[in-house]
Amino acid sequence: MPLPLINDYKAAIANAKGRFATLDVRPHLDARRSPVFLAGNFAGVFRMVTGEGEHLAVKCFTREVSDLPRRYAAVAKFCQTGRCPYVVPLRYHAAEVFVTSSVAPHADYAVVTMPWVEGRGLGATVQILCQRENAPALAGLTRAWSRLCLDLLQRGVAHGDLKHDNVLVGQDGALKLIDYDSMYLPDLKGLPSTMLGGVNFQHPRREVRHFHAAIDHFSMLVILLSLRALTFQSELMKRHHNGENLILTKSDFTQPDSSNLLRQWAASPDFHVRNWTSHLIKSAKAPSIGIPGMETILKSAAKIDATPALPPKKGLFSFFS
Repeated sequence: MPLPLINDYKAAIANAKGRFATLDVRPHLDARRSPVFLAGNFAGVFRMVTGEGEHLAVKCFTREVSDLPRRYAAVAKFCQTGRCPYVVPLRYHAAEVFVTSSVAPHADYAVVTMPWVEGRGLGATVQILCQRENAPALAGLTRAWSRLCLDLLQRGVAHGDLKHDNVLVGQDGALKLIDYDSMYLPDLKGLPSTMLGGVNFQHPRREVRHFHAAIDHFSMLVILLSLRALTFQSELMKRHHNGENLILTKSDFTQPDSSNLLRQWAASPDFHVRNWTSHLIKSAKAPSIGIPGMETILKSAAKIDATPALPPKKGLFSFFS
């Protein structure tokens, strides 16, 4: 069944009174008195205010997601009971908002709600730190990213679309993941992926059939390596960031032997940059999208600082030899 366009939802949200089946909400308006929202590939997220004055994110779907109620029931259960500090509790509301549309039936449509999370996107945060040449803060962000990734791996879950604008950095430095449409959970085993994620962060051979706990490995490493490289070469952000990536792009993964960045990093004075670059190149060429030893890589990243690292002493950490 076709779903309404984002402008259809915008019109409904602008006149929210009487539109919602169970929610008591009104739109948060910008300076032009229009509803504040963010548009994505599958949905639009509107900033709403409850009758008690709390701010909510209300997600309205513009493209059909297979098994949506089942997926979001599992995600809601995990977010509410999993005690994961990196996700935000959410609720799935079936047939919640009434929308009139020229492309879809006039009907009540499902929404997902969660608290509106204040924070700056990872990409914007990195850009500011690079402009300030703040290597210690970039190293701290790298450690925080490694801890987030380790938490997901150890739970056997995957976000499915890790990229710079699906990670928020709070004023206290805490990281939060948003956008759970493609999240893998053990309860959803056997389903296909809903999407393949941002191409500048994903394994070049990722397909819809890949839906398991290892689908985040490649994007975890892309972000980890980018943060580490920027710690020592903050100017790379200005040269290579295009708004859709951090600094690497799809072409670096599809043609790793021709990548100037990867060639440069393979000779980095920092052991971690060299080592993680080697793993990224091997993974990009491999038929499997999982990365052997990913947990070990992340554990080493959790201890880094802003100085170039030396190789481990011979006989230790055989994984790296």
